[in-house]
Amino acid sequence: MDFVKLGNGGRFYSAVYHKLLRSIVHSPTPVEFLSELLASKYFKYIDVRYFTFISMEKLAKTLDARDIPDDKAVGGDDDSGSQSRESMELSIHNIHYIISHIPPLEGIDGKFEYEMWSGSGISSKEEHDKKELSKLKKEEDKELKAEKRNNDVLSRATIAKKMKLKFTKAWISFLRLPIPIDVYKEVLATLHQEVIPHLSNPIILCDFLTRSYDIGGVVSVMALSSLFILMTQHGLEYPNFYEKLYALLAPSIFMAKHRAKFFQLLDSCLKSPLLPAYLAAAFAKKLSRLALSVPPSGALVIIALIHNVLRRHPSINCLVHQEDGDETPKDNSKAEHIVNKADDSGSGTDISHKRRGIDHFNNEESNPIKSNAMRSSLWEIDTLRHHYCPPVSRFVLSLENDLTVRSKTTEMDIKDFSSGSYATIFGDEIRRRVKQVPLAFYKATPTSLFPESEFCGWTFKYEESKENDTGNTSEENDVSTKRQRIECS
Repeated sequence: MDFVKLGNGGRFYSAVYHKLLRSIVHSPTPVEFLSELLASKYFKYIDVRYFTFISMEKLAKTLDARDIPDDKAVGGDDDSGSQSRESMELSIHNIHYIISHIPPLEGIDGKFEYEMWSGSGISSKEEHDKKELSKLKKEEDKELKAEKRNNDVLSRATIAKKMKLKFTKAWISFLRLPIPIDVYKEVLATLHQEVIPHLSNPIILCDFLTRSYDIGGVVSVMALSSLFILMTQHGLEYPNFYEKLYALLAPSIFMAKHRAKFFQLLDSCLKSPLLPAYLAAAFAKKLSRLALSVPPSGALVIIALIHNVLRRHPSINCLVHQEDGDETPKDNSKAEHIVNKADDSGSGTDISHKRRGIDHFNNEESNPIKSNAMRSSLWEIDTLRHHYCPPVSRFVLSLENDLTVRSKTTEMDIKDFSSGSYATIFGDEIRRRVKQVPLAFYKATPTSLFPESEFCGWTFKYEESKENDTGNTSEENDVSTKRQRIECS
């Protein structure tokens, strides 16, 4: 690095530095110590970061242009194909480690950091004036102007703009690579905090995030944070967002690693007052159905989510108690009318309307419009009143209040319930103060195991005479045995 600093006449030797980074990225063996040395010692200098972004962009483009032999094209030479894949994955790991450990231009206190590694960089105004005066004496006007253009100090706004541009190009080139699944998850986990705020135009990530969101499973959950930021802060339009979000509601989501962040984002997505009634009803009904099959910690989160949804959308409070006979055509939304007309229901629907105790909600339907949630009710919430876990049965009583009166109720913070588990519930129950505790204590000693009222005609008390007779016979037996022992001795 000293040669990079001084090898080009006091300027940053970018060609040598690019060769160094290329050897680190394409190394067949892990060279984590070199990457850690760069990250800890040299990435604090702004010129090192600048040329690192440029080199990472070039290296990512060369990897993207490299053709990996497929299984069909390789034929019998499977070893070479696997080796090329392994080497490319290792190179992608190295690029991700380097590019993710470059600190942002803004410091912790929000101020820009402009410390340079090479000598020809940002200097103070006084030093610059002294150099300018000395050059006026020694050189001609033309040479002075040329030297001035080369050594002119860049303004902070210009430096910040150029750094953002190089940062954006480097990350976009990296995200176009065939990223392995472990690196893919790491990128999605930190993209909304460490990458999007520093991009020159964050909307260019829409294709990458929408493809990630369409994959499903854990990848969709991890891509939800960044996609939500683009939609709320940068004006991204994604028509199928709520359909994909509805499809993510499955029992497995309550066991996922990033479930806490997912539930907080789900609550934020259902906060808009412009949300249609049929959509809010579909989410509330889907969550209530999941409450029957998830752990107690998940049931607590569901109760809090349904509480907030019912409070924000008074038009779906009919789901709290709705019978088949209480239905009117006005209860169904316009979207459900379109779906019901398209379906060939025939006489089957007339029979189902007359039969009581039928839930019209289709839990297997992935489209919330076709789920018939507005024709159902939240009977699952009443079932939670008899839940085996006491915190769930106590917490569900909060839904008995009239949530349409917003002045008397408050929203629940999902953060307090999103990271719950069996351990947290058990800890809360231990710390909970109970005023009246049932004890196995009898004021009077019981005379029988069962009361006589449960067994008519039966008695479990021994008569005193029989007890006395048995007591006398036992004493006589003891005396006779003692006499036998004395005689024998």
